[in-house]
Amino acid sequence: MGHVIEVFVTGCPLCHEAIEIVKKAMCPECILKVYNVLVNPRYMEKMRRYHVKALPTIIIDGKRRFEGVPELEEIKNALRTQ
Repeated sequence: MGHVIEVFVTGCPLCHEAIEIVKKAMCPECILKVYNVLVNPRYMEKMRRYHVKALPTIIIDGKRRFEGVPELEEIKNALRTQ
């Protein structure tokens, strides 16, 4: 089953690493949405709704799951249990 994965980033090296890890973990049916808050300040409101306090932050199916860069297995486990 596909998931909606949202990643809030600033474009820093850790943000790029988090995006690459998510891409490796996600299934073909998953939808990845990347929100660079420096490029589009309108994403700040969306960040507030999820109570994002650090970047990168990964949201899976509307739930804040990770702040910072998770391990590949952590993402895979989160997608299996979500």
